[in-house]
This record gives sequence, C-alpha cells and structure tokens, in this order.
Amino acid sequence: MVAMARVSLLWLMITVGISVLGTGSWAQFSIPARYDGFVYNGAGKGKGPVIWESFVDPLCIDCKEAWPVVKEVAELYGKSLVLIVHPFPNPFHHNAFFASRALHVAESLNASLVYPLLESIFEQQDSFSNPSTFHESAASVVERLITLAGKLGLPDSFSSGFSNSNTDLATRISFKYGSSRGVVGTPTYLVNGVAVAGADESWSVDDWRKVFDPLLRTPGFVAKA
Repeated sequence: MVAMARVSLLWLMITVGISVLGTGSWAQFSIPARYDGFVYNGAGKGKGPVIWESFVDPLCIDCKEAWPVVKEVAELYGKSLVLIVHPFPNPFHHNAFFASRALHVAESLNASLVYPLLESIFEQQDSFSNPSTFHESAASVVERLITLAGKLGLPDSFSSGFSNSNTDLATRISFKYGSSRGVVGTPTYLVNGVAVAGADESWSVDDWRKVFDPLLRTPGFVAKA
C-alpha cells in the first residue's frame, strides 16, 4: 500500500507539473530578435513552402552520420525546401556548448562559413569527445575550435567571439528553443513545425522523399535527379 501511495503521489506531481507548464506559468526565456537557427538554403529568413528543422549537436555521432543525407535531401528539393539547423548542445557532451557557440560566432562574422565549420567539427568529433578531453582544459578546447575556424578563413576576431555575451546568449537560446519544442536528443527533425516520428541517422534519401514528395508535389515541380 505504501508503495502504491508513493507511485500515486509521484504521478500526481508529474501531472500537476505538466498542467502548470501547460498553463504557461513557467518563466519566459529570452525571445530572440530573429528566428533561431542558420538557414542552409532557400529564400532565407525561414520562409518557404516547406520548412525542415534539424536539431543538431556538433558532437553527436548520430548527427554526423545523418548529415550527408540531410544535405543531399536539401539540395534535391532546392528552394522548395528550407532547411534550418538549430544547434542543440546535449548536456552529456561536455564540449557541445563550446562547439555550438562556435557556430554562432561564425554566423556573426561570415554566415557562409557556418556549415563548413560544422563539417570540420564533425571531422574532428572524436578529438572533442568526453574521453578525449578528460584531462584537457576548457580553454584548450576553445583554442582548438578557434584553430579550426582559422583554417576555414574566419578572421582573427573569431576568438573574441567566445568572450562576447551575445554568442553565449544565442547558444543558450538555441538549447532552450529546442527544449521548448520537446527536443530531448539529437538529431531531431520537425517539418512545418511537426516532429517526424522515427526519423534518425538511418534514414535514406528515399525515406525523406516519402515525407517531402507529398508536400511538394505541385504542378511543374520536379525534384532534381
């Protein structure tokens, strides 16, 4: 009976917590000046016939494995599909916040280098993992991210971006935005604001076409071969 009472009390607490969140009585986090994320293609500003949102942790192996297909799908549909990538630094990846912040720093200096930097981080992902950096200082991790950025042609001012409160806030907003959309892991995908059930790194281009073709089949539309 005691065990049942404890379970009932726990369920009541969870239910009340959900109800409170549902009423909007939780604290409002900062609303960004623009829609969060980096537009990969399309008309920009997050506008288009279909908006595809991808929540990505630069240090997530599944995100790394999924990325080539995501890019191929985005290029297949061209401007008919707008891909927006939201950095979502998983807390259990100790350096994910630094890596996500690096993307925001890059966006503030040269938006065209955001994705090359993301891909460079993917390539060096193992070196930023928890085991690889167990004895490495945070300052050293950031310095290596700065080095990666420099190799891509980002200016020396990239380093000062890590002491700019705006990039810190932008990275926090990215995480909070993802959390507000129910994201609990990466990669997570939304299409026109709706979560795509079961979508993960194993999905092929054909799997994604089953999602997008019905949405984008309009007179005269032909996906790229």
